[in-house]
Amino acid sequence: MRQFINIVGGIAYGITPILGASLFGLFIYDVLPNSIGIGIIGFLGILSLYLGYSIFKKIQIIGPFEFMAAKHATPDLDNLKLSTDSSTKVRMPEEFVELISEKRNLFKGGALRLYNDWFGKPYDNVHLIEKGFYDSETKILTLELDQGERLEIYNPIHIRESSAFLKIKNADRIKLIWFYYGKPQTEENQYFIDYHKTNNKIETNTNVDWYKPVFDVSLGSPALMIYGK
Repeated sequence: MRQFINIVGGIAYGITPILGASLFGLFIYDVLPNSIGIGIIGFLGILSLYLGYSIFKKIQIIGPFEFMAAKHATPDLDNLKLSTDSSTKVRMPEEFVELISEKRNLFKGGALRLYNDWFGKPYDNVHLIEKGFYDSETKILTLELDQGERLEIYNPIHIRESSAFLKIKNADRIKLIWFYYGKPQTEENQYFIDYHKTNNKIETNTNVDWYKPVFDVSLGSPALMIYGK
């Protein structure tokens, strides 16, 4: 059902720029009924097909509802100072891991999203935070999750926590390590996805070998979002 919805939504949204280009093309041909007008119409047609196909592919990854929702807050909102009675709290790494060890962390777990890229299907899984460690020398925050997953977050900046989400606005690198679900947690069943922010781009690396991952990363997105249910 999800795949069917994604295909229908992708076609519906993907056809929008093509329809827009067609209407605009009719107007142009009415004004310029010559080779110049035809050339402009051809360029608009190619551009609209590219945009439409890009939208279609995007929706196959995140779904039409996520495409419409645009979940992320803007960077300006991230920089606003929170009031003392806000349900969202600003955390330093040392403070956050201490709260986890004392079971006083507000956020318990949810669906993972790294640099905009979902781990699994959007909102379709829950990963509980069980342990946290922070190395002040290497500036690596490590979060251990309930099914053997591990998040290694290099130089985390701007950690915000509420009962509904955990957000780390910036990080130099995040490595997610997990075991193939349903198989023994042995070295041969261990996999990773590595997101490395460098030179104003995000480089990805993985040892996943049972399919070819399609990464949907974005520099403008938070380094880590974990959405609760």
